[in-house]
Amino acid sequence: MTIENSLRSAEGQQLISNVASAFGIDEQKAAEAVQLLTDELSARIQRAMLSRGGVADVVSLVTAPAAQRALTRPDVLATSGVAADGDDILDVLIGSKHVSRGIAQRTARVTGLDPIMVQKLLPVVANLMVGELQRQSGPAIAKVAGSLPGLGGAGGSPLPLPGDIFPPRGASSKSSSDDLPSGPASGASRGPIDAGNPLPVPGDTIPGVGRRNRYPQPGQDDNPYSRLPDIVRRGGERVPGPDGGSLETVIRSILGNLLGSNSGVVGTMIKLFLVRWIVSLVRRFLAGAPSRR
Repeated sequence: MTIENSLRSAEGQQLISNVASAFGIDEQKAAEAVQLLTDELSARIQRAMLSRGGVADVVSLVTAPAAQRALTRPDVLATSGVAADGDDILDVLIGSKHVSRGIAQRTARVTGLDPIMVQKLLPVVANLMVGELQRQSGPAIAKVAGSLPGLGGAGGSPLPLPGDIFPPRGASSKSSSDDLPSGPASGASRGPIDAGNPLPVPGDTIPGVGRRNRYPQPGQDDNPYSRLPDIVRRGGERVPGPDGGSLETVIRSILGNLLGSNSGVVGTMIKLFLVRWIVSLVRRFLAGAPSRR
């Protein structure tokens, strides 16, 4: 199911109702705002995934242990924690507060909501979208990651789905599901020695600069997906099987299906160009409308 279809489902409508209730706004306007902001973020994700480094950044988002928190807990939608997590996501996908404000202002003009309110909604919608991507892509990404050397489950067992909370080694299994993964307990054995993060591809956003680090180092937590973004960024890994191929291409295809666009790199570039061209024409038309009256 694509993200757009998810919004139209009964669960999606309930989610919109939760957002409207959390922020005290009209439900119809909330639905319009969520749809418009989702479309903007979907285009940003597709644009990011044109490069291998961008695919790695998106993987870091959709495999984060707490990605589905806002999706499954309506009571936290308007909290500062969800806003901070959403700002981190926007920093990865957009990288500019000026651009984020522009998106909010355009959405406000269409929906009639106050621009300040839409600025509050944007990080929340980013949270919800990434959470839904994790929920739907989890089984496929777990299967892909399980086929990679060093990421498969112990003894050949399948990996848990992305988003599961992994308590530190030696910690009680009764830990709260709201707690983020922490470092290993004192005296616990460490994982294998790692060569460290590679240099980013020129033009990529450097992980951890200006935002909380989404690329945990080995030993920082027991999330088996914490190294997957680095593996994607390095390149060279291939997924076996008839539907396999390069790791970045397979993951791009998984997420592209959910975003309703799986045309490959060239096809996506053409679509993004056409969208920007059409938007530019509409803006020129609207800007000239008052002078023709």
